[in-house]
Amino acid sequence: MKRLLTILFLLVAIVTNAQFLKYSTFYVSGNVNSPLAEQPHYMMDRTTGELTDITIVNPYNYKLNIGLRKIARFDYENKAKTFYDGSENSTSNSAPIGAVSGFEYLGNLSMVRDRGNEFINQEYWVRYVRSIWLVKGEYIDNQDIKLKHYGGELRGRIKFGGFNLTAGVKHRTHPVYGYMPFEEDFNSEDPWWIIAYDLGYEDKYWYYDGEQNGVDDPYDYFNWNWYAPDGTWVAKTDEEFMKYHFGKAIDEYNQKELKAMGPQQELSAVVGLAYYTYSPNFWLHSWVDVLPYHKGLSDYSYVNMDIENKEELDFDVGIIFGTKVTKKLGLFIEGQYQRYWNIKNYSVMTGVNYLFY
Repeated sequence: MKRLLTILFLLVAIVTNAQFLKYSTFYVSGNVNSPLAEQPHYMMDRTTGELTDITIVNPYNYKLNIGLRKIARFDYENKAKTFYDGSENSTSNSAPIGAVSGFEYLGNLSMVRDRGNEFINQEYWVRYVRSIWLVKGEYIDNQDIKLKHYGGELRGRIKFGGFNLTAGVKHRTHPVYGYMPFEEDFNSEDPWWIIAYDLGYEDKYWYYDGEQNGVDDPYDYFNWNWYAPDGTWVAKTDEEFMKYHFGKAIDEYNQKELKAMGPQQELSAVVGLAYYTYSPNFWLHSWVDVLPYHKGLSDYSYVNMDIENKEELDFDVGIIFGTKVTKKLGLFIEGQYQRYWNIKNYSVMTGVNYLFY
């Protein structure tokens, strides 16, 4: 899909006779900050009484943004900063229809490390809006919430007053969601250490010879060292292995098996209603997109899965509201709530401004 979007970008650039980059902004930015101070953790050896500091000290946090954008601002969006740096996360970017008709796009890649967790978030979309129709292609990969999908949509558009009613079809390709291979491939009645062996881990018995007599007496303390599939020593005791590594091993197994199953495809109906009004003292921009019906195009597409408590109604809701109650007092709220494949992605910001003069 990324190759397809790249080709689409190039074709549009040729067709529009170099108008592709007009009024667009390319940006690269980065920031570094100190990590959050961690709560100290200690472990005491049962046999020697030795106290060991096992506090995880995370390296510095960082974020690197690279992007290219061509998005018209709505009337309520004042450009507060001189430069774009990629940290702009305007809720309006998720609206189905932009501030102007025509061609718009956004491409942003963010490489992030936060409290030792490293991930890459990507967002690429191209949108073309006309008076009675719109088309959009997108690639979204939010690794921080494990939500990934890409595809395209075609909608008809009816505009009346400040409202925009849209309806059409949306094609989405996504990883397998709502399925755990581990539960299917392993017998939950097996002892946990047997499952660990099947996952490639090995253990080695050891004991503490309290009397230094070279004999494993019944009263001597004993436990097991644990080794990862590559032979790396990862834990000194069963308790340490269970606390820090067993769950991680299950997650790695699930991720490996799900990746091997490949991307899944769905075709969905989409209906949207958006509203926009603006004055210097009051503005409201809201929308709701609903995907009520889905057709699975592959065996493990979400709609074809037998999942307990499965939610098939996908939706995306957004609102941006602001008002100046008096010359001094202002209120605002901005938020978005999206649920795709029962994965929730939301953000809300609200506040009060009071001007003293």
